This record gives sequence, C-alpha cells and structure tokens, in this order.
Amino acid sequence: MIKGILFDKDGTLLDFNGTWLGPYIEASAYIANSAGHPELSEELMRKGGYIPETGEWASDALLASGSNRQILDFWSGEVGEPIEGQRRERIQAIFLQAAQRCIPVMEDLRSFLSGLKDRGIVLGLATMDDEENAAGMLVQLKLEGLFDFVCGADSGYGVKPEPGMVHAFCRTCGLLPEEVIMVGDSPIDLNMGKNAGVAIAAGVLTGAHNRCELERFADVVMPDISSLVPLLT
Repeated sequence: MIKGILFDKDGTLLDFNGTWLGPYIEASAYIANSAGHPELSEELMRKGGYIPETGEWASDALLASGSNRQILDFWSGEVGEPIEGQRRERIQAIFLQAAQRCIPVMEDLRSFLSGLKDRGIVLGLATMDDEENAAGMLVQLKLEGLFDFVCGADSGYGVKPEPGMVHAFCRTCGLLPEEVIMVGDSPIDLNMGKNAGVAIAAGVLTGAHNRCELERFADVVMPDISSLVPLLT
C-alpha cells in the first residue's frame, strides 16, 4: 500500500526551463564578467549541459540535476579561480530569486496536491537545490501546509542518487521505503529511489530529460504528476 510520495522539485513540481534557464544565464554571465572573461558566459552554460541551439539539456547536464555547491564548484574550475565572498553571495541570491518566481507544472498544483492529501498520502519534497529555496518555493505557491517533509542538498541527508533523503523522509513521517513513490524528472531522482528501496520510481517528462533517458531507470514514466492519480488507483 502506498502511503507517501516524495517529489523532486525542479522539473517535477516546477517547469524547469521556465524557472531556471533565465537565472542560470544571468549567473553564468555574472561569473564570466566578474572573472574578466565575458566571452566564457555561453561556454559555462554549454559545459553545464545546456544546448542553446535546441533549448534542450544533455543527458548528464550538471545544471539540470546538480546541487548549488556542485554547480559553483564546477564554474569555479571553468574560470580558473574560486567563486567566494560577495560573488558567491550574489549567485546564491540569483538562485533564491528563482525560487521566488517559480513556475509550476500545472495551474491547479495546490488543488492537485490537496487531492493527494485527502487520499491520506503523506507528501515530501527532496531537491538538489538548497532547503531554504525549496521552502521559499512552497511559500510562494502557497503549498507549505501540504508537505510533511522538505529537504535540500544542504540539509545533511546526502545528495542524490544516495538514498539518504528518502530514508530521512521515511524516518520523519513514519513510513517504510516500500510504502513510498519517488517522483522525479532525472535519472538521479529515480536512482535515489531505487537505492532506497521505494515501491515505485516514477519519472515525469516535465523536466530536462526525455522518455528514453528515464525509461532506463524508472518503473514507470508519466507525462506529468497528474498521472499519479490513475497510478494510485
């Protein structure tokens, strides 16, 4: 019996490009300019996995599935100097702004999630973004009262695809992994669920990865989270 659903954030609850593409372009331009190499701005995006010619993402795109720390460390290596102090604070502010102007994958997201709660399902959120940004997203979309568990890459439970976030969700909410569905838009979301022993690792096509990439790891691939209702039924 399914008792809990653990959601990824970006690309699962939020439209990935609508929420993050602009901030990533702004952040990469700021880093390149502050390092004295403005010509590197597009290269930082490309090496992070963005394909500007198509508006799509490479299957191993760091920007699509990495933590903020991983992204900043990667960009530091690309510009050949550490991104610290005021520059790191500026980038973190850009990322926080993204959480505050987030674009949901459906207009009636609160109504949909409330319907899951009405079925007795415990809801959790596990993201590679920072926990503060995740909490900000919930406030912005008026969803905070619906989630019994929220964590980010900086919460101390490890990072995806390690199983720590799933195990923390289960401990906090009194669940077993085999009573949980893990829902995400990337291979690392699905592999986190598999590594933790969840009942179903469900992929959605609202993020940066296509069906072919997700089917390698998912028990089921859905167009979007609305397909959870027939899946539960």
